[in-house]
Amino acid sequence: MTAAQPASGESACPAPAAGLIQPGTANIISGGTLVGPTVQAGLIHGGVHVHAARATLPVPRQLLPVPAAFTDRIDDVQRLTARLDRMPVGSIGIAVISGPSGIGKSALATRLLHELSDRFPGGQLYADLRGYAPESLARPAEILGRFLRALRPDARPAAVEETATWWRSVTAERPMGILLDNVVDADHLRALLPGGSGHIIVATSREHLASLAGDGAVLHRLGPLDPAAALEYLTFCLGEDRIGREPAAAREIANLCAGLPMALALAVTELAAHPGRSLAAMTTTLSGNHNLLRRSRPSLNRQEAAVSAALDHAYAALPGDTPAAMVYRRLGSLFVLDVDAALTAAVCGLTHADAAEQLRVLRAAHLLESVPGREHPVRGAVYRFHDAARVHARSQAQAEAAGGELDEVLRRALDFFLANTTAAEAIVTPTHRIVARDYAHPLVEPLAFDGEEGTALAWLVAQRDNLFAAIRAAHAGQLDTSLYQLAHALWPLLRATHDYPLWFESHSLGLQAARRCGDRVAERELLGTSAVGLRGAGRFDQAAQAFTEVLSLARADQDQRAEAQALHELGSVALETDRLGEAESLLLEARALRVALSRTSQEKRDRITFQRSVAITDVCLGQVLLKACRPAEAIETLASARSTLLDVRDPLDAGRDLDTRDPLDAGRALAWLARAYAEAGDLTAGEAQGRDAVAEFDQLDVTRWRARSRELLGHTLHAASKRDEARASYREAIQLYERVSRRDARRVQQALSRAA
Repeated sequence: MTAAQPASGESACPAPAAGLIQPGTANIISGGTLVGPTVQAGLIHGGVHVHAARATLPVPRQLLPVPAAFTDRIDDVQRLTARLDRMPVGSIGIAVISGPSGIGKSALATRLLHELSDRFPGGQLYADLRGYAPESLARPAEILGRFLRALRPDARPAAVEETATWWRSVTAERPMGILLDNVVDADHLRALLPGGSGHIIVATSREHLASLAGDGAVLHRLGPLDPAAALEYLTFCLGEDRIGREPAAAREIANLCAGLPMALALAVTELAAHPGRSLAAMTTTLSGNHNLLRRSRPSLNRQEAAVSAALDHAYAALPGDTPAAMVYRRLGSLFVLDVDAALTAAVCGLTHADAAEQLRVLRAAHLLESVPGREHPVRGAVYRFHDAARVHARSQAQAEAAGGELDEVLRRALDFFLANTTAAEAIVTPTHRIVARDYAHPLVEPLAFDGEEGTALAWLVAQRDNLFAAIRAAHAGQLDTSLYQLAHALWPLLRATHDYPLWFESHSLGLQAARRCGDRVAERELLGTSAVGLRGAGRFDQAAQAFTEVLSLARADQDQRAEAQALHELGSVALETDRLGEAESLLLEARALRVALSRTSQEKRDRITFQRSVAITDVCLGQVLLKACRPAEAIETLASARSTLLDVRDPLDAGRDLDTRDPLDAGRALAWLARAYAEAGDLTAGEAQGRDAVAEFDQLDVTRWRARSRELLGHTLHAASKRDEARASYREAIQLYERVSRRDARRVQQALSRAA
């Protein structure tokens, strides 16, 4: 769109003829029941605004609390603080804390950022880049998206590049503290730098990341606790009396743990669980483990051997009358980033209750860590492995697993995610076309979600990283059926979040897998939803190419449902790119097919689905007619679409036993209907219905359409010479768009400038 062209929704048509729309038809609400507050009036003088209350987003505070047993390290905190204080004014402070696994890097980084918390009015963020788990390495785009959503929960960037610029924009004014765990690549850290100044980024890594010195980073190599500090830690955790009875054994435990906080914590956990056990017995066990490791793995250095020996001891000490050791091995062999009772039950053949108990046993043994925060409302308690414990658990699984056991565990995990994602899909997007599901291990206790859309979507969002990892694991394991079926089931998560890194990778891999398996229905579906993502990212030529391929496949397979959908989507792309004649032709063809399907389908629910699809196509047609300067036709088309969407009925049955209202799409129809009235010359009706649309979307609390309805209302107010009100409406739209789409915000900013 050039500068000479009107913004989307503004008039590019000649002034309408007087009397084109009769006053008596200006403000009729017909068919069904409106959702939310409604304003209906003949003439409105001045502004009428209906707003739902909006909660202020909390400042993110994602850091773990500092452990109560945090010992020593005060000099480290002071040295780091002093060096960060010497950073030039206006810069971003970067500190890299390096050292071997288990030495306490994350605890020190957390302590440092908590000490400096008053410097971070913008909050504190945390991300694990998973640099030492190559199969699940977090890409910068993934972390950027997560950080941006922490500050703008509704954000839907159109591309990875926009995510990065948006992230820098929203962090430009308020300094933040950011902890990045397990960084292996200096460029990954650079890609995550916020905008503005005053921020402090603390990264942990086993490597020194020396190249960051050129960026002014503070490079701090963390050493082990000295013997006195290690003994102080043991005394703090076990008590002076117990340490005082065996001081020599206590010093030997500190020595065998090599001053590593993780090894010390594992030893303390075992001793605390057995208050009658002597410290000398612990030294004997640890010493034996060290000797065994030196013989079997002579390349281990002293610190690596200390952690491995402590983990061996903790694993061997797991109660033999429980399946805790089996749970530890199986979970450690998996691709997942964190675990809960439901997943554990599925991969270990336990009930949910038994699985929850075994996770608590492993947490008590310090072999799992609790994920911070309250229990998730759907997942319950969530746990994760320290990276050293994961390596240990995986090595135990490889050493002890029976033939084929690990392949079975992988498939059980993939079936768990496929089954529950499919259940969520059926609730959140019930009209998404069904594709076959194949399970090697059907779930005994699937999640029910209580039939609640919000609950199902919350589970999908919470499992986002695990679902991404599942896609990659299925691909790596050449499990094509699981791969493409899981990619298909992700649709409600992708539709809700516009998570483009997940969208494009899952669909690229899934589409290839569907083709290898010869599943034409799945191929069409994945190709179609991939094209939806391309269109949403503004890649219209690629989207049109993909939808054209879907159309060809659908016609070859004589699948009229898929054919109608492809025609509708191609028409929508043509509308987006102002090819109005092509758009109208495609949408009319899609409409005719959908009408025929609604009349001939055998199932009542299918007939209602197609009837709704007709109305959604009419919403797009109405926009085409509006852009083509045919407002009277647009009014007729959009009014009919809205009436249908407020009360979708079976075309073969006047009765109604299903709740088929579609308030979101009905609101879209109303917003465009208001513009059609304005373009037809009835500005009073256009304003009244435009305000109704604003009120409906405020009630629905859909940010994008709260913004869009205000933008469209602003155009009508501008046309009615109510410039002050138009500017106010544009400003509200810009403020809302800044949360979800900077591209749209820029468009409305241009309209605001024209209204000045």
